[in-house]
Amino acid sequence: MVFTNARVVDPSRNLDAPGAVIVADRRIVAAGPEAARPAGAEVIDCGGAIVAPGLVDMRVFVGEPGGEHRETFASAGRAAAAGGVTSIVMMPDTDPVIDDVALVDFIGRRARDETGVRVHPMAALTRGLEGREMTEFGLLREAGAVGFTDGRHTVTSAALMRRALTYARDFDALIMHHAADPTLVGNGVMNEGEVATRLGLSGIPKEAEIIVLERDIRLAALTRGRYHAAQISCAESLDI
Repeated sequence: MVFTNARVVDPSRNLDAPGAVIVADRRIVAAGPEAARPAGAEVIDCGGAIVAPGLVDMRVFVGEPGGEHRETFASAGRAAAAGGVTSIVMMPDTDPVIDDVALVDFIGRRARDETGVRVHPMAALTRGLEGREMTEFGLLREAGAVGFTDGRHTVTSAALMRRALTYARDFDALIMHHAADPTLVGNGVMNEGEVATRLGLSGIPKEAEIIVLERDIRLAALTRGRYHAAQISCAESLDI
């Protein structure tokens, strides 16, 4: 089978160019501008669409457990696959919160049984996502958690974040953090400024993100822990 007239993207070869992808026995045997069409092969015209390795969604809030009325592992897997996403990193903001070994094991089993994509669970950084007490990093990592995060919640304690980064380093795990000072965010729904004022909406100053992000980056440098900012919303954050 040959997929022609495609934009072939292959990060492993730093390739982004028009070309073809050749599949034989369910395996890709050639891809790119140089891929030659075998005689007698079935041809599919991609119409210029992108053909690339499966995408990874790093921050997915699956409804299950606790919110099956809006999403299940099965529906999340179908939606991911339809968009070319073959791996998802699942956030612990569920009900109950993914903060113990039994729940990490449950996620792993449900994902294998119900989805057609790879599901990598992240465990809660603090118990109940409350920002006060760290979870059992070692046991959760051993159970299959790929990292630790409090999802949509911000860890306000610098001492706790430093300790979390240190433990995560020792267990070769990633810390993902929602960098947004809740005391500055308040009831804000968009960036603070003229547009927010004109629309009559509560604004969020960019400092809400910058202050937490700068703190975290300094702590990551201090501890040599692996850190990922869950989202960046202002240009100044890129300069930190």
